[in-house]
Amino acid sequence: MKLMVNGAWQGDVVPTPELEAQRMIHAGRFRDRITTDGSSKFPAEAGRYHLYVSPACPFSHRVMLVRALKCLENIVDLSVLHPLWDTPDGWFFADTSLSTVDRAGNGFRCLHEAYGASSPNYTGKVTVPVLWDQHSRRIVNNESLEIAVMLNEAFNRIGADDRVDLCPADLKSAIDGLNARIAKSLAIGVYTVAAARDQREYDSAMGELFGFLDELDHQLADGRPFLLGDRPTLADILTYPPLVRFDAVYNPLFRASRMRLADYAHLPTLMRRIHSLPGVAETTRYDHILAHYYDGDWAVATRRGIVPELPATNCLKAA
Repeated sequence: MKLMVNGAWQGDVVPTPELEAQRMIHAGRFRDRITTDGSSKFPAEAGRYHLYVSPACPFSHRVMLVRALKCLENIVDLSVLHPLWDTPDGWFFADTSLSTVDRAGNGFRCLHEAYGASSPNYTGKVTVPVLWDQHSRRIVNNESLEIAVMLNEAFNRIGADDRVDLCPADLKSAIDGLNARIAKSLAIGVYTVAAARDQREYDSAMGELFGFLDELDHQLADGRPFLLGDRPTLADILTYPPLVRFDAVYNPLFRASRMRLADYAHLPTLMRRIHSLPGVAETTRYDHILAHYYDGDWAVATRRGIVPELPATNCLKAA
């Protein structure tokens, strides 16, 4: 396991049971905010902030989606980390067809250098996405949902597309409630299935994951184009990254085997509808996704003795 301990990068930490249970699931440790009213040290300014992202990571992907939908390309620049995360240095920058150098001008070779520069005694995981302030040369925030909300709200007065509002006031309560479910049962839920240490944990995680997917599919059965009605919201943005990875990664590799996304009646249509929104297709990089998951620590079945569920669409079953 790779993490920083008291500001020093450790590429081979022996995981405790607690760390092993968390695996790649994390909560951000940097929680400052960009504001428009001067209430924080980080005012909204064009060209000041920079994103460190990986299109492979679903949590990073949600931030890239909001940036694209809000037309922030000329306001918040980004650098792309290489998808091969399972290296001694963790996430790294490189001038390749799959990644860029550090374009924020810091000269970082690896993402852990940004964490060390922001907090010399930092202890914890080094994760994407990262929202970086080029003025103070430190991380503003590394919690994907909070970054997504900031990108949706903070830059409307300085060039963002204010016609796009992913968190409209009239739907805020419904969005917040659904986002909490998406986080626990889907975005983190697929990793809970993959990280199950025994059959009991696996069966429980599968029940929660597919119970929630069934709910979402049923919710769309009334013909609504998006999860909460006629317009896309942040709930759709949070749902899209795990859906677009499901049949390629989570079903075969994570043993989320009960159903493919393609087997649902309505979820594939939702995924395609979100994919067709302006700029979304360009953020969806299967070359990154497949390289990341199938050359990483998820590519080896480390927990023997867990029997995957038989697919519900088994062709040997009677119709």
